[in-house]
Amino acid sequence: MNKRITSFYVIVIKSKVIAFGNLKDTITTFQNIDPDARNYQFYYRQFKESDTFTLGLYHFQRLL
Repeated sequence: MNKRITSFYVIVIKSKVIAFGNLKDTITTFQNIDPDARNYQFYYRQFKESDTFTLGLYHFQRLL
């Protein structure tokens, strides 16, 4: 595994990964997919509280 990766996030809908990478890239990709997505700070705060959470049909998870 790449030692330079310090965090890795995924967003899943219906058992399919739709976005992955560091948090900023993951949320940017998600915002392009879902125009009603909230801003980066909202997701940052959610991940400070928990490694996983669900919003609507989307499941967000921190793997590293």
